[in-house]
Amino acid sequence: MYPLIYNARARRKDDLRPTLEVTMRRVSRRLVLLCLIAVTGSTAPGFGAGPAPAEISFYAAASLRDVLQDLAPRCESALGVRLVFNFGASNDLARQIIAASKADIFFSADEDWMNRVAWAGLVDSASRRSLLSNRLVVVGLRDTPLRIEEPEDLGSETVRRIALANPEAVPAGKYAKAWLEKTGVWDSVRERVVPSLDVRAALAAVESGVADVAVVYRTDAGVAKKVRVLFEVPETQGPHISYAVAALSGRPSLDLARGLVAWLAGPDGAATFERYEFIVQRAPA
Repeated sequence: MYPLIYNARARRKDDLRPTLEVTMRRVSRRLVLLCLIAVTGSTAPGFGAGPAPAEISFYAAASLRDVLQDLAPRCESALGVRLVFNFGASNDLARQIIAASKADIFFSADEDWMNRVAWAGLVDSASRRSLLSNRLVVVGLRDTPLRIEEPEDLGSETVRRIALANPEAVPAGKYAKAWLEKTGVWDSVRERVVPSLDVRAALAAVESGVADVAVVYRTDAGVAKKVRVLFEVPETQGPHISYAVAALSGRPSLDLARGLVAWLAGPDGAATFERYEFIVQRAPA
């Protein structure tokens, strides 16, 4: 009986060898596949994920936030780039660009702050365009009883606080002050002005009840949910509003930035800007 027991054990041991070999081969293949995934980021051996799209640092006025975020996916797909936005008041953005020179594109809500960046030698003049215009409006809460039918109504006792983007520096505030000065109202309302960081902050001041009315761009009123337009500044009364955009020189992705500016000025960009109520300024033929 002992030989029979010995042979049975031997056979069972021999029977395990193919199973162990198969298991080891499977484990080895899985380890190789895991290594490939770690190195290439792909589950397909021999194929990597490809180069990442170039990042374009895009500094843009706060009033452009909604329209540019709408345009971004199509622009990125068309040009093979990834847009990294920095929205804010044009004056703050210009100072950041001059101080650090880390932006690839600057889209300013006026020509003045673009000029200052140009004077610092940072604007690619060949790509610069005066692409957009806008209109000023006076807004209040949707349920406000206030009636503004002419600029002088802003001086009435019922209007206690008027929100403006900082009228000494921010384009929207400078435009608003220029309108109020032109119509002879500024001196009677200047003490009621609540200066804000940018035009969106002026809009938020009305929405939160800090101000009774605000002078903002028509495009900002168009995307706001809690306010309505009380008065639209006639084109003959208001200053000419001009948004300037340009690629910035001395940057590694200058050619891509130039292409992006051209794409924004093309049919896709123009149609979307107009849908958001911007006025597209056509380049002279």
